[in-house]
Amino acid sequence: MDQETLTKEYSPSSCIDDVMVYIRQYEEQSRAADEKLDTQCHRDIKYGPEKRAHMDIFMPRGQGPFPVHVFIHGGYWQELSKAQSSFAAPNFLDHDIIFIALDYTLAPEASLFQIVDQVRHGILWILDNIAHYGGDKHNITLSGSSAGAHLVAETLAMNWVAQGYDHCPIKGTCQVSGIYDLRPLVQTYINDPLHMTIEDANALSPQFHIPESACPVIFSVGGNETNEFKRQTHDYSAAWQKAGHQASYVQMPAFNHFDIILELNNKNSPLFKAVLAQIL
Repeated sequence: MDQETLTKEYSPSSCIDDVMVYIRQYEEQSRAADEKLDTQCHRDIKYGPEKRAHMDIFMPRGQGPFPVHVFIHGGYWQELSKAQSSFAAPNFLDHDIIFIALDYTLAPEASLFQIVDQVRHGILWILDNIAHYGGDKHNITLSGSSAGAHLVAETLAMNWVAQGYDHCPIKGTCQVSGIYDLRPLVQTYINDPLHMTIEDANALSPQFHIPESACPVIFSVGGNETNEFKRQTHDYSAAWQKAGHQASYVQMPAFNHFDIILELNNKNSPLFKAVLAQIL
């Protein structure tokens, strides 16, 4: 496709009038969750040496052990933070599930290789330490939106054997509006802070290194998204299943790239119901 079309297809905001409407919703709903759950949150728990290598752990009341759900935010690896990522915590805690909002260093301060390694380290930290917070390390699920879905996929693709596991220890994931082949981004404005070469994009694309051992994945993409985001989800889901892994798809026709993930805080949403079924 030509440059103008390529740029539009990888600009999720091209399908909506004002992206800030949804960013404010992330902020307002996360702020409300933080205030409501203030006494049930362990804040700024460090998992690595980097400034933003920390997480907020929201705890249900009771003794546990509780299932654990980790949310990894999007923002094209260069925007947002855990401060806009706790909006779904109340719904998960209402179902006696620990909710973790994971932060990570953004580009250009970190390269995408460094961001992937950092997020993987965060998940490994949770596996090693969540029992101290009343969590069940054998029932950890992940979700991510947009760039966060890419980071979830890259986490699943890590060499688990090298980390001391004989198989992927994650129970399941939910990957929403993700990007799994990064090559088209190289020639767009999105790459300005990332500085990826085409070789980097190949190495960082989950589409090209699907693991042999993996957990079930829930895929979803909004009906009001660009054709390229829909294609990316379709192609990666097909490759995931071709590799012998379990995948399901949740239809969300009334949603766009930004409001779809807010449905994780809606107990009646088909997206949240799918995640809950995966956990239970």
